[in-house]
Amino acid sequence: MSILLTESRDAVLTLTLNRPEFRNALSAELARTLASAVTNAGHEVRCVVVRGAPGAFCAGMDLKERRTLDADGKWEQAQSLRDLTAAIMASPKPVIAAISGWCLGGGFELALSCDLRVATADAAFGFPEMTLGAYPGGGGAVLVPRVAGIAAAKRLMFATDRIDAAEALRLGLVDWCVPAAELEATLQTIEGAIARRSPLALAALKRVLDRVNDLPYLDAVAFDAAARRPLEGTADYQEGIAAFFERRPAVFTGT
Repeated sequence: MSILLTESRDAVLTLTLNRPEFRNALSAELARTLASAVTNAGHEVRCVVVRGAPGAFCAGMDLKERRTLDADGKWEQAQSLRDLTAAIMASPKPVIAAISGWCLGGGFELALSCDLRVATADAAFGFPEMTLGAYPGGGGAVLVPRVAGIAAAKRLMFATDRIDAAEALRLGLVDWCVPAAELEATLQTIEGAIARRSPLALAALKRVLDRVNDLPYLDAVAFDAAARRPLEGTADYQEGIAAFFERRPAVFTGT
């Protein structure tokens, strides 16, 4: 049985963590496999969706695997998650986390590294690592403050609060909270909107949005301009303007 299921449809690559017997916990192998799939998504892919097999999004890193490891092995397992989140953030394609059920620990960090997060009402979020004598090893202490602020990070990690999807939405940790029956329709709406955009513009915009908050204002403006400038000469931009005046949908090719 494959630990990662892949499906390509209408320019959308869906990657499904497939370890339902472990609530889709991330082994080092699964983390590396998922990172490779994101990194190697083809030119025809306009966005990537990450989700879990029914029962959970991801319960975190695989503790049964970790239990067998020495200190160096634990570090290497955590590094596989850090490499995964880095691969998602480095991808030029928007990555969407579709979250149902448990989204805990490393699974929460996986979701936070994605560009957009859609949660069903039954989703549950938290960082249980503090109960184990460690703290989130996949960048959660960096990711949560950037998404929801330091106060939310301390609440979630110090007190090991487990929150529901409605609270995650209030804190800005997810972007949509929908009934389970509406998840697929919501994803199709988001995927469809992304697939109709120029992949060159999306890649440049993702790079800018992920970087500018770390820069002084004038440096951020310069970085933004440098990312925007090459778009002026693309066939996609020419097509977009032509489509506007011809009152038709633009057909972008990524050139």
